[in-house]
Amino acid sequence: MIKYPSAVWTEPQLIAHLEVMARLFQSKLFQPSVPFTHQSKIGWIELIRGVSDLVRQAELRGKRICFTDEVGTPNQHQDITSLLDVMRNSAHVVEPLSPDQQHLTFISPLLNCVNGVGSGHFANGLFFICPYPNERAFFIGQDRIYFYRHLMRAYLEAGQYLLFLPDSN
Repeated sequence: MIKYPSAVWTEPQLIAHLEVMARLFQSKLFQPSVPFTHQSKIGWIELIRGVSDLVRQAELRGKRICFTDEVGTPNQHQDITSLLDVMRNSAHVVEPLSPDQQHLTFISPLLNCVNGVGSGHFANGLFFICPYPNERAFFIGQDRIYFYRHLMRAYLEAGQYLLFLPDSN
């Protein structure tokens, strides 16, 4: 199980986290023209973890990010926070123990991505669909999360809430 932040971040910690997340969101790795490579999968896992941490910080400070727009999947997630939990706990980057073991870096489980409108079956047989022309859909098994409609929205909602709390540290 992945550990979530259990203490409220200080204002400098929050600002630093938001800056890292902004750089990730603006990264070339997530542009639709860039193939979904091993490196972009690692970036995607960092993005899921970072947004998940931010959402958890908002919850620690009294607000659960709970939008449900297109969050439901066959696993019946209740809201974006629960979807982020499942995806964060499903996606792992296993790093090498030494520089000589770089070839051992791998990602578990298989991650898939669809750019723009499309539907069909991945090589592993799972069905996918993305009805939006300017969207990226990321999948772990049957769980799907959209780049803008879910990840960016959760980041913005949690970040704005945390930045404008009257008792910010």
